[in-house]
Amino acid sequence: MMRSALFLSLLGIVSALRGVKRTIDPPSDVKVGYPEQWYPQKLDHFDIVGTPTWNQRYWANFDEYEEGGPALIFIGGEGEASPTWLNYGVWYSIAQENKAAMFILEHRFYGQSRPTEDMSLENMKYLSSRQGLEDLASFMTSMSSTHNITGPWVSFGGSYPGSMSAWLKLKYPHLLAGAVSSSGPLFAKMDYFEYLGVVRDALDTTGPGCNEAITEALEEVEILLLDDAAWPQLSEQFKTCVPLDGSNENDVKSFIELLIDNLAGIVQYNGFYDMDINDVCNIMRDESIGSPLERFAELNSQTMVVFGSECQDHEFSAFTNLLTDTSFNGVGVGWRQWIWQTCTEFGWYQTTNQPDEVYGRLLDLDFFKSWCRVAFSDAWSDETFDQSMIDTNTEYGGFNPVVENVVFVHGSIDPWHAMGVLEDVNEKSPSIFIEGTSHCADMYPDAPADSQDLLDARQRIKGLVKSWIQA
Repeated sequence: MMRSALFLSLLGIVSALRGVKRTIDPPSDVKVGYPEQWYPQKLDHFDIVGTPTWNQRYWANFDEYEEGGPALIFIGGEGEASPTWLNYGVWYSIAQENKAAMFILEHRFYGQSRPTEDMSLENMKYLSSRQGLEDLASFMTSMSSTHNITGPWVSFGGSYPGSMSAWLKLKYPHLLAGAVSSSGPLFAKMDYFEYLGVVRDALDTTGPGCNEAITEALEEVEILLLDDAAWPQLSEQFKTCVPLDGSNENDVKSFIELLIDNLAGIVQYNGFYDMDINDVCNIMRDESIGSPLERFAELNSQTMVVFGSECQDHEFSAFTNLLTDTSFNGVGVGWRQWIWQTCTEFGWYQTTNQPDEVYGRLLDLDFFKSWCRVAFSDAWSDETFDQSMIDTNTEYGGFNPVVENVVFVHGSIDPWHAMGVLEDVNEKSPSIFIEGTSHCADMYPDAPADSQDLLDARQRIKGLVKSWIQA
């Protein structure tokens, strides 16, 4: 959600909050029998004079492959790649049905794929989606040659890798027969107020009274933050790691962001954890718990249990320490990289700028821009940020990519769908919009609780991939 995308396997569930959240990795009991391998990759694909190489991590599964068959590539994203996907999910079923080779390529600068000695500002210029796409193209071309793969390639990705999957087909149509883009945001936008708008709409599907109670609770929090005598009460109620200082504006905003982020995390991954949107709203409508503020504190406590957090580390300085850590081995591995990409390419900052102020009004865009300025450059102007978004949308086409044989899959409960392609681009690039499903739900195996719409969507994806392979 707000700070880092997607670091569930890397830093634990709670650390996944605050960014484009990534896909949830397969269960720990899924078989992993494939050794990590290393591919010599160019540091800078756009240096025509010459550039050093580095070793990029990947995994391969040839168990299902038959000579002449296709190859499938699962694109790594903003966290450590997991080889457990080589035996799991819809793409694994597709590999079995089509006798395909399978590859996972970890994204540069994440996990163990470290192109540079550290993440100094000088080295961060080598981290971008553009360099990542070049990595994929180079890798696929090499694997085809090394393993004598003559069949077509199809790419798969969920969340940011879902964006990358679509963009790979856009930039290298000759290398791919098709691409599956699951929950991929495609439009770069600094002020992503639509995110919490979808959270609001998702909670409204459970019935009246839920968002109204959350709004009332947050209004009460904002009032109490103005009273220094109430700060100890808020610290205790919402389990901050250190006492809350309501006079520190950035600490206050970080505190509010954590509270909203915990809530939104349940919505985004609705159905994956022991708590879902109905549980959220049952708590917020339960007057026996107490006032809306007391209900919201109880909700926060329960979401902290879900995400494995013992306390709320709300201090702005604690977060910026992670952002300014330039070592690959520090506790903050993952934070600096993803925030760099959002600062320079995507934006996607989940502000509370909804017209109805359903979640208050404290999380303004300047708060999120301050992350970039603290971590990278105080000199970045508002025009710099805006131009970065224009450049990304110019590069990839935003909501209107000119592609064929790409399927765009989104769920109505997933707040990321607001930045995705929700209508067919053309007859060869359909959009599948699944009512009632959450982030990347189509990527996982069928489960008893899955809706018929979700089951049908997976079958349609399989059919599309098969048609691309056989064309």
